[in-house]
Amino acid sequence: MSDRDTVASLAVSLDGYVAEDDGGVAFLDRFPADSFGVDPFAEFLPTIGALVMGSTSYLQAVDWGWMWVDYPTMVLTTRSDLPVPDGADVRFSSDPTAEAIRSFSAETPKRLWVFGGGSVVTEGLIGGAVDVLDIAVMPIAVGSGYPLFTRPYPGPMRLVESSAYTNGAIRLVYDTRPV
Repeated sequence: MSDRDTVASLAVSLDGYVAEDDGGVAFLDRFPADSFGVDPFAEFLPTIGALVMGSTSYLQAVDWGWMWVDYPTMVLTTRSDLPVPDGADVRFSSDPTAEAIRSFSAETPKRLWVFGGGSVVTEGLIGGAVDVLDIAVMPIAVGSGYPLFTRPYPGPMRLVESSAYTNGAIRLVYDTRPV
């Protein structure tokens, strides 16, 4: 893996959901950063140069209080009415997902983080625009919601790293590029 990879990194429930039926991620509240035994973002965030996300994930991040002011962000949407937090470098694109990801990645001096949601990750993977899938699988089944994969992904993926955490979560890092 390189410092220029495009990486989709997100948490999922044990049964494969990135969000619950209402679009929320309250199930993650049971797993605060200090419950991992290590800070899962301490090594990851310094390697990131920019973010890509769909409009639902974007609006959720804005509602949480925009934490990404230091990171240029592209929001994949056809909407034109989305707010931009003060000081944020946010641009909007209605280009096809994989094309938009590749284009933004070419402008990014470090890794591009595909933040979510599931349809953005799926379309990026299927379109060959995501090099690495880095998922934290939380030890909870939510039963229904928004799946990580919104349609089949034929793969293959090569597991290049795995970690177990003290809270029962596991991290799986896959390289999606052909061998």
